[in-house]
Amino acid sequence: MFSFQRLLQAILIPIVAGSIFAMTGCGGAAFTSMPPHISVSLSAPSVTVSQDGMQVVVQISIVSPSETALVFVTGLPGGIKQGYSPSDTNPSGVLTFMGSPAAPIGTYMPTITVNSAGATASTQFTLVVTKAAT
Repeated sequence: MFSFQRLLQAILIPIVAGSIFAMTGCGGAAFTSMPPHISVSLSAPSVTVSQDGMQVVVQISIVSPSETALVFVTGLPGGIKQGYSPSDTNPSGVLTFMGSPAAPIGTYMPTITVNSAGATASTQFTLVVTKAAT
């Protein structure tokens, strides 16, 4: 006679055993930890850079358990130079932008991407390139 209890055992035992095996992996290691949460923001949502070559400095805030970060800015138009300088004690610091006569006048939406402590965060900002004052 086949009982309901035997039916459950026949179905549940392989499922539970398979789940435990999948969670621990072949090497028997337990769970892997998730990377920490990090964030990035600028002190101003919009940065205006002139074609005259004057340097513009903007504070960048990076929240991370690590004291170091890799900062990348993508989507800048040609003729715009960018630099990043962290503070002495954490990855927050300053971004500098400098235009040139070769920079096309217009509005752009570059992206800042930060890699720190095994995690990645990004944010967009508005970059306005203006004509050099005469």
